[in-house]
Amino acid sequence: MLRKSISFWVGCRLSGAVRGWGLGLVVVLSAGVASSPAHGAWGPPPYAEPHAAPQPPDQTWLKDVPERPGASKHKVAVFVIPGDDVYQPMRAAVVKALRKKGINVTATLQPVDSAVQYREMSTALKVGAYVDGEVTGEGAHQTLHLRVRSGATGQHVASVNLTGPTPKIVGAITRTLWNRVGSATIHACSSTSHAHPRDREPMRIEAGTPVDDVSIAAREAN
Repeated sequence: MLRKSISFWVGCRLSGAVRGWGLGLVVVLSAGVASSPAHGAWGPPPYAEPHAAPQPPDQTWLKDVPERPGASKHKVAVFVIPGDDVYQPMRAAVVKALRKKGINVTATLQPVDSAVQYREMSTALKVGAYVDGEVTGEGAHQTLHLRVRSGATGQHVASVNLTGPTPKIVGAITRTLWNRVGSATIHACSSTSHAHPRDREPMRIEAGTPVDDVSIAAREAN
């Protein structure tokens, strides 16, 4: 009888221990499951590779290109275009489009105030034509007003308007600018060259003919 009582008591103790161990395991597993999202939410962020800072577009077009032997003698100045973006993509497209056709383009000159001053600058610097303009509007509704000015007269001789966002205008300049104002630009350069001839032979003035000694002697005898 005593042996049965002891066995019953031991069994109860073991059963309670097992239940306690099982309950503890459930609590631990529940805590682990509950803590997993928290760890994911509050843990260290995943490693991200550093990104290089964006580089500005190529600006070498601003520099004058040395004239190549046998290249066109026509020289065109392209001025700053008010309203163009910060890196002047429209002006850059104009310069590149003209250079692609063999024109000697300078982007270092500044506009002046009158037709007379444009003619004087043309004579002094051998500039055949000037390109100026401005951008109005914003975004998809902006318009580039571009003009060609003759160095011989100082007056505008051609113009073109291009509308749209900046990439569209830049593409139109690349594809169509020369077809639309190329002939006027060449004509302006040629007219300027004829108006201000270069390499002209120096003028010689004849001081007179030598007087022969016989004539001098005859006058002295009289």
